[in-house]
Amino acid sequence: MRIGVISDPHGCLVGLKAALAWLEKEGLDLVVCAGDVVNFGPQPNECISLLAERNIASVQGNCDRDILLPAPAGQQTDERTAQITAIDDWCRERLTSASRRWLASLPPRLTPVPGVLIVHGGVADPEEIVDADARPSFPPGVSVVAAGHLHAPFVTCTGQGVWVNAGSVGRPCDGDPQAALAVLEQRSEGWRASIHRIPFDLELAAQMIRKAIMPYVERLVETQRKACWW
Repeated sequence: MRIGVISDPHGCLVGLKAALAWLEKEGLDLVVCAGDVVNFGPQPNECISLLAERNIASVQGNCDRDILLPAPAGQQTDERTAQITAIDDWCRERLTSASRRWLASLPPRLTPVPGVLIVHGGVADPEEIVDADARPSFPPGVSVVAAGHLHAPFVTCTGQGVWVNAGSVGRPCDGDPQAALAVLEQRSEGWRASIHRIPFDLELAAQMIRKAIMPYVERLVETQRKACWW
């Protein structure tokens, strides 16, 4: 059994397509998504449609959840927060009814096969930070947990099992602009996980951001190219 885990497309169809093309060539048994399909990228509806068309099951990330809520009222506390809110609003206004229904239907976690759990952040909270230095607890009967949220991939092996962060296929934030994904492989001695980086056309991704006339377009292009946080 080999399972591909993608995460955090964030509306970047160019990165998502590149990752799925690589996984298709690998001939995996199953592909799943660890959430945050939308927001911060120019093509949220198209990313949702692609996952839906290919029957790729996904969990609901914190951005997927928050974008379904009404825009927060009141003054923003700082310029950075105000800029992020403007980008959130841009995405919120462009989601179709079908996209909203799809996002609302996503579960907080998935068990694609026995012993494997897919979450977004932590086991109980999609916003929990579980980084490479953490020592997370595994639910009973689970030997592999695959997550996203951090936009920086890693694999940690503990006495309880394997925790893998698949990174981001759309907006990596670890200094490497290539899409990141994980492959889980079941062997006779147990599950193993590996991280893979997939190049995609950054200039085309930048063109899509500009074509969509997103807020703070050049800053979005810059963070995409540099693979860094806002």
